[in-house]
Amino acid sequence: MTVIGVSHLPIGVLDMDKVLPFYTRVLGFHVVSDFVQDIGADQGRELHGGRHIRRRQVWLRQEETAHSFAIALDEMSVGGAADRRADIYDIGIHHIGLWVDNIQEIVQRARDGGHPVIMPHTSSPDGYGDDAAEGRIASVFMRDPEGNLIQCDQRIKEGEMPDWHIGTASKAEDA
Repeated sequence: MTVIGVSHLPIGVLDMDKVLPFYTRVLGFHVVSDFVQDIGADQGRELHGGRHIRRRQVWLRQEETAHSFAIALDEMSVGGAADRRADIYDIGIHHIGLWVDNIQEIVQRARDGGHPVIMPHTSSPDGYGDDAAEGRIASVFMRDPEGNLIQCDQRIKEGEMPDWHIGTASKAEDA
């Protein structure tokens, strides 16, 4: 028995209505499920310390196939969310890396939505544990409206360079 892929990545948020457009409009995910769930204090006590939980959960996918990757956004209305985000390279999950097929389009949509683009760069694929791959990897970081760090990566041919200066640059950007 082996792991065949990542099923979902849950992200706790404070304001679903503020965060959701980032994942749908900028990153291109679509909502496949949006519901409220009540979890009693006696259910899963070892997961949440015996708190009564009420949460709105929105599931996002880019394709609806068996074993396709999903992001699950969770907004707590009862049970109190802890605001403890990690900085990059801290212990725990500190950012999400997504493969994209058009990094310039993502950068443009982020800028159009007022989301700062951070550290656009290219790197060798061996930094991704893929030293047999050809070409380079174009990468950019951005934060969703609640500060969660998202990295977008695209494989590009050797010698290609994305136009990081498309759209309007903000002071927070590092180009």
